[in-house]
Amino acid sequence: MLAPSPDGGAGAAVDRHLPSLTDRLKAVANPLRLRVLALVGAGELCVCQVAETLQVPLSSVSEALRELRRAGYIVERKAGRWVHVSVPAEGLSPLQRALVGEAMATPEAAEDRRRAVEVNARPVQEVCCKAQAAEGSHA
Repeated sequence: MLAPSPDGGAGAAVDRHLPSLTDRLKAVANPLRLRVLALVGAGELCVCQVAETLQVPLSSVSEALRELRRAGYIVERKAGRWVHVSVPAEGLSPLQRALVGEAMATPEAAEDRRRAVEVNARPVQEVCCKAQAAEGSHA
């Protein structure tokens, strides 16, 4: 990293962009967050559907989504009681697009997408009630 010059020159300009880049990289430096990103990169899902598909607690999925949203990888859409998440159609940097593509190309992502088809065949209300009940039993 370049040290800022005393006069605020070129080094200072570079340093302003590095934190944003490191935040985007840190957001995907976690296996669960990569799985979530790969799953929603294939299409919009309800948060409960993500938890059910990945077979992890809703609270873990929520934390992963919070970090991915903070770094700009995920957008949310509310539909009544349910929150749906997806990768934005526009606005990702070339690096972010490449990372989404790499995550989607993993064997784990292929298995998760297969399981998502089964989960998506069930009504959202059924999946979400099950996920919320399971979360309550872990508390």
